[in-house]
Amino acid sequence: AAEAIMNEESLLENNIPQVHSINPEMSAPSIRVANDLGNEVKGYGLALTDVSVEQESCYWEWRVRTGGNPTVTVMVGVSNRRNSKFYEILASSSVPPEQHGTKFMCTASDLKDGDVIGIVVQQSELPMIQLYVNGEIEDGLQVTRFRGTVYPSIYLPQKGSNNDVSATFLYREEQYVHGPPGPQFHPLIAERSLM
Repeated sequence: AAEAIMNEESLLENNIPQVHSINPEMSAPSIRVANDLGNEVKGYGLALTDVSVEQESCYWEWRVRTGGNPTVTVMVGVSNRRNSKFYEILASSSVPPEQHGTKFMCTASDLKDGDVIGIVVQQSELPMIQLYVNGEIEDGLQVTRFRGTVYPSIYLPQKGSNNDVSATFLYREEQYVHGPPGPQFHPLIAERSLM
């Protein structure tokens, strides 16, 4: 009977959908979470999610809204853990804002309103990160290697005075607009769920 209860609990645990969001504590102070689900980001600068990339291979998407601009350029990929001290130090440095924690990110240019960027991560093959825009592979938009614990991230540009550029983090299969390029790429799973 105890074994049956454990199996049922295990099934229930596996059927609970993962819920991830933008982590304001790890994101730039100019970033704000724009919806109740916590997966839409507005403002400008670096935004990190609350789930680290622990799997061998995984996939997620960002849907970009241009905020009335004809096109925008964003950076997507992964970034190491950040905190408010990181942003304080960089604010008084000569390092350009687009280089604040974006070493493991790629620039996606000329995005139109509603464009979707898919990110494929495979930790044991090169390139480790490959970008897709609207379901099509983007040659040259890749990160060969990264190290350490990393988090899905996006860098939003400072556009005009209203900064209405936004992006929505899509991390579950039912949210995907295009989906991964192959069955080996799975949705992000929180570290504690991998055990």
